[in-house]
Amino acid sequence: MTAPTRERPYFPAPDVVRHDNGVRVESYRRDGTEVRLSFIPPGAAVTGRDLTRARVGMTVRGDLSVTVGEVTKAMRPEHDVYVVPPQVALSAVNPSERETVLLDITRGKPGENYPAPDGYFLEPLESRKFVKMDVTFFLADWIELMIADIPGGGQMPYHKHSHEQIGICLEGRYDMTVEETSHELRFGGTYFCAGQEGHSAENSHSGMARSLNIFIPPRYHRVPKQDEGREAS
Repeated sequence: MTAPTRERPYFPAPDVVRHDNGVRVESYRRDGTEVRLSFIPPGAAVTGRDLTRARVGMTVRGDLSVTVGEVTKAMRPEHDVYVVPPQVALSAVNPSERETVLLDITRGKPGENYPAPDGYFLEPLESRKFVKMDVTFFLADWIELMIADIPGGGQMPYHKHSHEQIGICLEGRYDMTVEETSHELRFGGTYFCAGQEGHSAENSHSGMARSLNIFIPPRYHRVPKQDEGREAS
């Protein structure tokens, strides 16, 4: 489906770049946020070049060894998340014999702070049922991630909230509506929803759809106080 111009703020078409080491990158952007899907062949390495921006990422397929600062971790698909603040180096290599897909979000907006958790990596905070979907949450001070399984016939009713929301289709396909614009999302398809922009999702197919939903600041959980007098957003 070719998105008309009026869809682009919500459902941007990707820019696609293939690097000399064989890594192919699909990039989706709105305002100060970029969502990147990197398809990393066996043995290939990637590095974070712009240290002025924060980065959050997870693997959705395959294996990846990621180093943030001086911390190295073997990331498990849809289980480990890195949260990297500005001015901290990030690099990764695919140590396996199959392609790895890395989903990476970079962000840099004036007035925002991007603190990192101790050790730079997150594991799932909780898994539970939510409006008949199985969901898993990851939580840092400034960002919350929710992986959701949308069963055939399942839907998220139309609603609005003050939190910015970004979503990426990880499996299957589903229809996403932002304001009055609808678009079918398939693997890698991304939507951007600013605060107070109405949105809904529906899986009208028989198979399961899977999505990653990102909330800035966190919507469903509040971070415990980090020190006296400081409360999370």
